[in-house]
Parts: sequence; C-alpha cells; structure tokens
Amino acid sequence: MTLRRKLCAEEQAEADNQDKQEQTAHKLRETVERFRTTFALRALHDKLPLRFPSRSPEAFVFRALSWYTHPGWERLTTLKQLANLSAFHVALLLVDFAPLRSELVALTGIHLNAPGQTPFDPVSLFLCCLLRWEKGLGWKDLAKRLAGPEGACWRRLFGFQQDCTPCASTMRAFHNSLGTTFNIDLCPRFVELIHTAGLLPRQATHPHTPTDRGIPVAADGMLHEAHTTMRCGQVTDTCYQPTSPQQPRPCPARDKGFDGCTCTEEVCRQRCRFTTPRDPEARLIHYTGSNQDGQENSSRARNVYGYRSYTQVLPDDELHTYWVAYTSLNAANSDERVIMPNDYAHLRQRLPDLHIAEFVADAAVGYKGCLDPLYDDGVIPVVAIRHDKSDTDQDACKVRGYNHNGYPLCAHGYPMLFNGLDYQRLRACWTCRQICTRQLHPKSADADCPFRDPDRPLGMTKHVGRAFIHPDGSKHERLARLLPYNSSVWKEHYGARKNAVEGRNSQIARLGLKRIWSYGLEGAVADTSFVDLLINLRTLGRLVQQATLLDT
Repeated sequence: MTLRRKLCAEEQAEADNQDKQEQTAHKLRETVERFRTTFALRALHDKLPLRFPSRSPEAFVFRALSWYTHPGWERLTTLKQLANLSAFHVALLLVDFAPLRSELVALTGIHLNAPGQTPFDPVSLFLCCLLRWEKGLGWKDLAKRLAGPEGACWRRLFGFQQDCTPCASTMRAFHNSLGTTFNIDLCPRFVELIHTAGLLPRQATHPHTPTDRGIPVAADGMLHEAHTTMRCGQVTDTCYQPTSPQQPRPCPARDKGFDGCTCTEEVCRQRCRFTTPRDPEARLIHYTGSNQDGQENSSRARNVYGYRSYTQVLPDDELHTYWVAYTSLNAANSDERVIMPNDYAHLRQRLPDLHIAEFVADAAVGYKGCLDPLYDDGVIPVVAIRHDKSDTDQDACKVRGYNHNGYPLCAHGYPMLFNGLDYQRLRACWTCRQICTRQLHPKSADADCPFRDPDRPLGMTKHVGRAFIHPDGSKHERLARLLPYNSSVWKEHYGARKNAVEGRNSQIARLGLKRIWSYGLEGAVADTSFVDLLINLRTLGRLVQQATLLDT
C-alpha cells in the first residue's frame, strides 16, 4: 500500500502541466547535438560506471548478510531492455554506490566482524531508502516487497540473497542513523558526479547569453506539513521549556487572545501539553498564495504547520531539464530573506567549481540582504520585483526617476528603453531614443528637451546598477534590475528557469512529500534529501535512455 496521498485538484493540474512540459522538452532535446554527444551510451562508455563521490572511498571487505557490487551497465546495450526499464533502474546501472561503504559504516556504527548478529551491507540499505521513495512504500511494505517475488530484481541490484532481506526496523534504524550532515550533502555530491562526467554544462547554454558566462541557479521555497498533527498554532521555543511557580512559562497563544494553556497542571511541567514533542521544530504559517506584501490568493491561501524547504536547482536551458543542487529545511515560519543568503553561500562553498552567472527567484528574496551577495559575487539577480502602493503614484515615480517596473524615466516622465547589459560592470544601459519626438499628444516642455540632436539618436542615457539613487541621495534596491522586468528578455531568462524549480516542487508533491513522512526536523531533512536525490537519478536515467535510443 502506497503512503502517497491523492493529489488535490490544484496539485493534479500542476502535475499534468509538468507532464506536458516534459513531453515538449523531450521533443526539443532531440534536435540538440550536445544531447546526443553527451548522454548517449556510446559517449559515456569510457566513463562508466559513474562512481558516487564519498569522503572516505577506500574499499574494504567484512562479513555481511548482503553485499552490493555494481551490477554493470551491459543490459543498457540491449535496446529492447533499455526501452522497458524505468529511469531509476537505468540510473542504478549507471552509478556505482560502492564508494559510500566505508563512510556509511562510520556513520551507522556497524561493528565489523564482531560477535553478535551479522549486519547487512550499508550500501544495500542505502539503496533500500531510495527504493522506498521510488515505490512510495512504508518500511513494512518495503520489507514485504523485497522479500517477495516482486523484489527479485531489486534484490539482485542491491546485493541481497533471496531468503535474507532486511526487516522494516533494520531499514528504519539505518535511515535514522545517517545524520543531517550526510543527508543534505547527497545532492551536492550528485552534482559533483555529473560535473566530473561532463554532463553538466560549464558555460551558459542560453542563446542570448555570452558563452563565457556561467550557468544559472533557480531557487524557490516549498511548505510541508509536519508528520504530527498540530495542537496549537502559536507554539514557540518557550513552550518546550520546563515551568515552575517561581518561573511560570509564558503562553504566546493567551498573549494573542486565544484560549491557550495556563500550564499549571502536572502534565505541563516539562512542556506544554499542546506542543508536538515528536516535531518540536514545526511551526505554523499562513501562506497567502502570493509573494507580494498585502496580497492574498484565496484559491491558494492555507495554514501550514510544519517545515519550509528551500531548493536551489541548476537549469540546463539547452536540454530543457534541471538538476537539484542543494535543499535546506527550516521551520515553516522561517524568513526566506535569512534562508536564501545562507543557502547560496553554502552552495558556493560546497561547489566552488560551479561558475554561476544568474540567480532566478521570486519576489520573496527581492531585498538588499539577498541581492547584495549576488552582486558581490558577480551574479545577475533575475529576481521578481516587489510592488508597493507608491508605484501607482505617477508624480512620485517622476520625482524618483523610474516607474512601477523599474524602468528609468526621462526628465519629462517618459519610460526609457533598454539598450543592453554591461556584463563586466553589472549595470544596464537605458536610452530615451528621443521618445518625446514621437508622442501623439506631446507635452509643452517636450520641445525644450536638450537630447533631440538628430546626430545623437539614442538621446539621454542612464545606467542602472544594484540600486536606484533618489534625489535625496538614498539608495533603493526594490525595483532595480539589470534586465527589464516583464519584457521578452526578462521572460527568456526567468520563465523556463522558474518553471524548473517549480517542476521540482511538483515532483515532490507527486512523490507524496507535501506532508513529511518522518518525525522531527532531522527526519524531514532525510526525507527531502533522498527524494531530491531520487529526482536527480531519475533525470539522469531518463536522459541517457532517451539519448541512447535516439542515437541508435
């Protein structure tokens, strides 16, 4: 029985839309030469198997009930078999996970060749964790699947004997012992793997971007319900602290006018009875369905008690696909203005060989603290703008010198035209092109414009960097962008890449992780990390499968 819940109408519509986009991408990839020369089996022949990176890859042998060895990729050369394999199965034949063995032994504390029960190979158990998400099964159902006739294929791939497979508690204990540090590093390691194999573009593949520029990164957040049901929406850290008559515990719910809890009963001595002790980091947030301040989309708005994942993906513009690079997990009420700079810094530190050129995100991170690290790193922020009530005041826009979309205005209040981007100085050039001479209803002051020289048709020129400078000398970053917002140029750099990270979120929902399967923040991190790795493996298998069949 699958643990994946039925998708709601909105989620199903998003999933159907993603399927249509993948079908279109499938056709578009067939015309790309790099796709055939990079992902086809003949191009990967000398690189296979792809060894999964490990911090301690030394090989050693010990007594175990199972033993994983790479099954080989020869089955992929038979086209009939290749066409019938799942993308996950293809990936398992391409990637060798054996280098993880010594690291997993150290993490799980397995006693090698010691008295007592003989352990299973930790690499076999690691692959069981991936299979759990591939099939959408609970631990008990997964154990039955592995032991039964349907598990014969997976037993061969994972190194299990027919009558010796792990029980549910063994796999669950292994899953819970890996730790957050290892789990959140799975996707960065996968990116290292495809980068080393030459499957990740090293330079921009967008047709209107200089070839010496790096690759883009797209980021977005997603809310997940905690495994535990909420009992009080105002829970804070103080609710988990002990109370006493001398130091009574404050009640944030009562302070806000809700019933709350007096915490005077014995059951509340160590923690409030309305807390969720198995999900102590979970918090409540009201999602408005919009990233614009003061706006709410009633069809999408909802309350979520749980966690917020923040994902950074690497879109491949030429192949119309993406790779999940890094995902962090925080309480649902965490501010993305704090999450984004920290996660971007971690990505840069963890994958220093990646040359990042653009950062695509929605308006939630359109603040100075998020934009400045990008500019300092030479990265172009393709971040949606945040609107404000002052943007509708035409006189205020004229005084400050730019309109509601961040387009500079000339002295007469006409919007100027984008004239290109200086990639070295990271500043946009705007010119008026003597727009005042082409007005059907000109203003009286237009005739006095000093930029009407016919020998200088570009007219007035302005440069826009990381911030607009107001007449009083103050700097404002809210509407300052290097690409003209909502223009065709902007949509080329923003639309498909934003769809990439939303595609990851749609896959998360389809795999059943709108609600976390495990308890606690550490368990939630493990769930999202394994699902993101599964998404990457599926993408790798799907691309190799398509390119090989196309190549032959």
